[in-house]
Amino acid sequence: MASTYLDMAAMNAALKEFYDGQVVENMVYKDNPFFAMVKKKTDVGGKYYPVPIITSASQGRSSTFANAQGNQTPVQLKEFLMTTKDDYSIATVTGKVMEAAATDRASFLRGSQLAIDGAIRSITLSVASSLFRSGTGTIGRISTLSTGVITLASASDAVQFEENMVLQANATDGGAAPRAALGYVIAVDVDAGTVTVSATGFGGAAGDPALWVTGDYILVQGDNNAKLSGLEAWFPLTAPTTGDNFYGVDRSVQPVRLAGSRGDFSGIAIEEALVQASSKVGLQGGRPDVCIMSYAGYSQLQNALGSKVQYVEFKGPADIAFRGIRVNGQTSEIKVFPDRNCPGGRMYLLQMDTLELISLGDVPHIKKDDGITMLRVGNADAGEVRIVYYANLTCNAPAWNGAFQIAA
Repeated sequence: MASTYLDMAAMNAALKEFYDGQVVENMVYKDNPFFAMVKKKTDVGGKYYPVPIITSASQGRSSTFANAQGNQTPVQLKEFLMTTKDDYSIATVTGKVMEAAATDRASFLRGSQLAIDGAIRSITLSVASSLFRSGTGTIGRISTLSTGVITLASASDAVQFEENMVLQANATDGGAAPRAALGYVIAVDVDAGTVTVSATGFGGAAGDPALWVTGDYILVQGDNNAKLSGLEAWFPLTAPTTGDNFYGVDRSVQPVRLAGSRGDFSGIAIEEALVQASSKVGLQGGRPDVCIMSYAGYSQLQNALGSKVQYVEFKGPADIAFRGIRVNGQTSEIKVFPDRNCPGGRMYLLQMDTLELISLGDVPHIKKDDGITMLRVGNADAGEVRIVYYANLTCNAPAWNGAFQIAA
């Protein structure tokens, strides 16, 4: 006998139709320029994804034949053995909501859309943020902490936090063991650069979690050293030192060729910083075509150029477009874009054809176990939708990119 209510099989067909690839793309790329721009490779498999790099040419060369013959060395190669990182976002819809819409499919979609859209937004914020960070999970640092009110060391990091996030604190960035106490976000003030947490649970009173102190690094529970390796990991502001192990490579042997150019231009005008940065990257053979900076940095550049500013538009997937500024660099034309996820005081100069987001499937995608989109929750009257990605960022020519400190 046919079911009289909207069951899992019927719901599965509705979700597949409603959340097609185009809809998800529009949601995830709309406000995330770098995420939209970076190349995607969605069919990665196996234990590792190798990224080989030539670090030195062969050295059998001399004006004296005997020396050229005797000093031969092969081309020096390094190989990053990349792995993908996991991220999950869950949306659960109760059975009562599903049954209440048994005769009105549109009302069900409106009711469940809120939960599923929220889960997609959450994981989108996660991947877009991770693309700029080091993989440790850190999304902010405590400058001061008073009765649960965290003033962030960088006020711009406040956009990384959402109400009801469950946070951990770590004494060091990427330390092995975060502090046991949890902080539950109850308020975020982006203008003030503050996040207010409760130590007792969702919606609890503001209070300091045990042992959290000034200088601690903050992350979402479960993210410690589990996030993808973003721009901060590939192009660190501090050169790698002896013993570095980045996906099997000690980058300290050639910190520019293997970890990008870097420099502190925070003491000079933003437009001059951009020119000097492009000179450093150009010296390595790079032809950077995109520069990503924070909104504050972008505003400074826009104001500095004044009437000389030239705008350009990037047209991405799903009919998404971003407006930027065109600047002439030392070796190439550079398109500058602001991104809310770029840390304050940071500028990334990038040759985009050297960067690629590798993944198992789309980033993100609605998981369909055995072809079923909505799974029955075993211990509750509800259905669960899982939004996931398994991905990492790769670069096959780090030297043709760079990270630079700027004033804004």
